[in-house]
Amino acid sequence: MCKKILFLFLVFFCVNNNYAQEIDSKKHITKIHKIYEKELDLNKSQSKIFKKVLSKYNPKLKKLIDTKASRVEINKLTKLEVLEVYDLLTSEQFKKYKEVRKSLEKNKHYRK
Repeated sequence: MCKKILFLFLVFFCVNNNYAQEIDSKKHITKIHKIYEKELDLNKSQSKIFKKVLSKYNPKLKKLIDTKASRVEINKLTKLEVLEVYDLLTSEQFKKYKEVRKSLEKNKHYRK
């Protein structure tokens, strides 16, 4: 029983740790961008700007997570990203964005 719990803990730790390590990679940003592009039905202009926003904030977020920055700093950066996306999308697209983001980018939640 203890071995199973330990094993599950290790798997969980490795998965979370790997996600934090890859969120700023170009491959990851491209993958996430393609999903958003499809789910939000972005036009070419929106798509281009959206990818720039991801490329701008993901490395900064990774740096904050890696340095174990305060929740206030992480929340501030996350909020700035959401505001840029809000300005870019229509209201319907933004509603969908919030839904997709919860499942797609779990590291970008607000910390309490």
